Amino acid sequence: MHHLVIGEGQIGRAIIDRALGDGDTVTVLRRSEIASSPGIHRVAGDVLDPAAIESAVTGADAIHACFHAAYDARIWRRDLPPRELAVLEAAAAHDVPVVFPESMYAFQGRAADLAEGAEPAPLDAKGEVRLLLLEQRRRHPARTLSLIASDLVGPTAVGTGASVASAMIIERIAAGQRPIVVGDPAAAHTLTHIPDLARAMLHGARHAARLAPNGDAVLNAPSAPARSQRELIAHASSLLGRPARRPVRVPLVALRALSGVNTFARELSGISRLWYAPCVLRPGILTTVDGLEPTSWPDAVRASADKAASIRAGADAAPVSTSSPLSS
Repeated sequence: MHHLVIGEGQIGRAIIDRALGDGDTVTVLRRSEIASSPGIHRVAGDVLDPAAIESAVTGADAIHACFHAAYDARIWRRDLPPRELAVLEAAAAHDVPVVFPESMYAFQGRAADLAEGAEPAPLDAKGEVRLLLLEQRRRHPARTLSLIASDLVGPTAVGTGASVASAMIIERIAAGQRPIVVGDPAAAHTLTHIPDLARAMLHGARHAARLAPNGDAVLNAPSAPARSQRELIAHASSLLGRPARRPVRVPLVALRALSGVNTFARELSGISRLWYAPCVLRPGILTTVDGLEPTSWPDAVRASADKAASIRAGADAAPVSTSSPLSS
């Protein structure tokens, strides 16, 4: 099978690695140019460039739309709908399915126990944009599958700043720093292991007609049973050989107070229900029917911890520069 992967970030890279491991081939569409490698054909260009997307989609059996935008609801509303529409138009023209990674943002009001098939319940501007995107996919003639995931962990999440659990807990512990807890440290919180999401997206592409018989499906990604951030701190500390230090807690009132002056604080405040209350993604048909069992929670945390430790070891071994960081 030949897959078009749009975007080569934390999810796109995992899909590429898994697809190649399965014996499939891949085209990658990305904005910046980079040399191709065995099994991968790369096309430099934007999804809004008709020539670039036409070149990339030709010969593909499925599209994995893994591109994103800066973490700001205003930018999402401006940039994401037209970009997704361009992908949907190309998919329909070539009669291939599109698989999207999806967040819980459009379902925040039901996140305490999110069963597959639940009606959307957005509570902030980002959730409203995600709902707009889901509706656009549903209405479009292209066959689409949207796989809902919770906060992501896994080797490709490390160092990206895109995973709260990784950046604020696992990577800080690896660096010998106190972890930062946004939310209730005792609340159950599902983590989705990126390799599991990648495997599920590839499975969805291969079985799109069955999984989305009416042209569109919203499915829960395989994810291990939810555990708390307190448990994550204890386990990651043990794996990394660090003492389990008391975390720095970010009260909700402080997050809201910073929202007026800090974009990240504003956007995180908007999804506070996902962190200051239970956030549980229940198994869906990919697990209960198709048998895609998630990686165990300890093994998923270990994969991230090992990567964080490896990066940290490399940083500690790197020569110290005597030049000013502003000199370049």
